[in-house]
Amino acid sequence: MKNSIVCKLISNDLKINRKPILMWMLAAIAGIVTAYMIPGLVTANIGFSLMASAIIGSGIHMIAHTVLLANVKGTHIFILSLPINFKQYSIAKFTVNILVFLGMWLVLSAAAIYITISQSIFPNGSLPMILLVLLSILPVYSLILSICVITQSIGYTAATAVTGSFATSVYLWKIVYLESVGNYVWGNQAVWNNTVIGVMILQIMFAIIIPVLTILFQFKKKDLI
Repeated sequence: MKNSIVCKLISNDLKINRKPILMWMLAAIAGIVTAYMIPGLVTANIGFSLMASAIIGSGIHMIAHTVLLANVKGTHIFILSLPINFKQYSIAKFTVNILVFLGMWLVLSAAAIYITISQSIFPNGSLPMILLVLLSILPVYSLILSICVITQSIGYTAATAVTGSFATSVYLWKIVYLESVGNYVWGNQAVWNNTVIGVMILQIMFAIIIPVLTILFQFKKKDLI
């Protein structure tokens, strides 16, 4: 019974947001087609930018509509007046957001890597750094979603998104300047050394730990008010 309630909430959010999700998917497809069909570094960057925008846009849209808008309109109060508890509500909101974002991220990341290799846009040595860049999106998204769910605040969520984006850019520049990473970026062979693998593992760990801790924190709360 509990699982069916959570599934219904997830299904309802997906149904309400199906058109925006489709629009973001079309934008992503446009980026894939642009990067794959039109040769050249400039068009590839345009295509990759469209794909990245689709990933980020779909994630921010879902956070805004499933969490922030529900708080502004007060629909969460109505939902919690139904036979559903706060834990189920929190799990449903986290799950629907992570499903949509992770689905988009997986598809577009696979497309970006395939296009890079098949079109020889960048040398093979850049593959580890490309994967590090793609993985860096996950912990930032997890942090934005967690802050949004905990605070229910547009201001804190926006501040986290801006700060997280800036911090990630600085962090990636620091990574690429490491000798164990930067020395191989423009090489003909991908080098998967301990530094690269270690950073990847840390990114994935943070992307998992942040929402898990947030859910545990949410479970200690009685309600959203």
